[in-house]
Amino acid sequence: MTIFNVHADLNKFYEDHVRLGEDRRKVLAGYRDTCLGRLSEGLKKLGETRATKYRTFDRYLNQGSYPMRTLNQHPNDEYDIDVAVIFKKDDLPATALEARKRVADALLEAGGNFRKDPEARTNAVTVWYADGAHVDLAVYREVEELFFVTKLEHAGAEWSERDPQAVTDWFNKQVEERSASGLFLFDAVEPGQLRRVVRWFKAFARSRTSWSLPGGMILTALAVEGYRGDSRRDDVALYDTLKAITSRLQWSLDVNNPVTSLPLTEKPQIKAEMKRLKEKLDYVMPFLEVIERSDCTKERAFRAWNKVFNHEFWGTDVEPEGPAPDAKAVGVVAVEIVAAIAKSKGGPASISKYNIVPLPKGRYIRFTLPPTWGPKAGRQYRWIVKNTGDEARAALATDPKALGYDFTSADPEAWRHGAWKGPHTMTVEIIDDGRVVARGTRKVRVTTW
Repeated sequence: MTIFNVHADLNKFYEDHVRLGEDRRKVLAGYRDTCLGRLSEGLKKLGETRATKYRTFDRYLNQGSYPMRTLNQHPNDEYDIDVAVIFKKDDLPATALEARKRVADALLEAGGNFRKDPEARTNAVTVWYADGAHVDLAVYREVEELFFVTKLEHAGAEWSERDPQAVTDWFNKQVEERSASGLFLFDAVEPGQLRRVVRWFKAFARSRTSWSLPGGMILTALAVEGYRGDSRRDDVALYDTLKAITSRLQWSLDVNNPVTSLPLTEKPQIKAEMKRLKEKLDYVMPFLEVIERSDCTKERAFRAWNKVFNHEFWGTDVEPEGPAPDAKAVGVVAVEIVAAIAKSKGGPASISKYNIVPLPKGRYIRFTLPPTWGPKAGRQYRWIVKNTGDEARAALATDPKALGYDFTSADPEAWRHGAWKGPHTMTVEIIDDGRVVARGTRKVRVTTW
């Protein structure tokens, strides 16, 4: 089979818009180091507050896509940095939950430019920074056994033995041993083809903010399983891998951890994400069939690959994210909607940069208008909510208002709950004596982090 050659273009796209690059890696390493420094400082302060002494972690290990070098560029700097912080057993509480809580409390004690308070979640303590990045600190303890043998236990739902570097070692070995290379110099693609294929697959999965698809570990495991190398061209390897993954998902949506063989897709939410991944691949793959035709042109090939990556590099036909604001009516004044974030409806709210940085799912948003558009006799406010994204569409089964609704009130303030991942909008129409005199729209991006 011969497909239209975009090998060089695909690699330019990779270098310019996919690969993270060393400068960004250094910035993220700075986030990590700052977070670790705050943890040590916070443990000291927390101990002083509680009239005791808390020791800090013994060492740390990078985890996830950062050490595997599969962390992609993100247009809104929404980077995920995973770090294992390893303590001596006696320096942590006895239960896994209390260990995670102590780490979260220490980070809160140290303070910082957080988008929301550090949270002790099931598998890690998450720190959300105001400019989009977040750090997941997985808490470990080192346990000494007989004959000076030690093991590491992870503070998940319970303490469980785990090697924080096992997945990274597995992946790097796969890249080294399985990446295609040519027998002759002029045939050989650049080293590490498998790593590039994983990154392109992840770029596809994150190409629309309205999509809610599986996380990086599942995508990586699928890409490695489906990898079909090609010693001459990366575009052939990627195309064949996408076809293999698509075929594989026809018979099973289950994915296991490649190191422990434990299932990664048991939870109902992840099962739904896997189903959506299959649907997205079933949607884009027929568009790529044109690259196998003898009459394919560069324009047609680019249009086909744009269905995969949805990026202006491949053309101007990029799918819009979220609902477009209503067309401006003649004589209607544009009005700014001021937004703030709160933990609970009606609670204290702070102005946020979330129009640049996404809002963590589960928060509340308060929308208000400038004082000049405050209440007066004969004035009403029509608030129009529009939701988009996979999660909102899935919620239609139980919530008929999941994709949108509107209401009219005499209040220039409205609250919304960021319940579903994806781009959404809040529009207000200011009505004086039955006529719309002003309109404004504020877009919201909600993330699962």
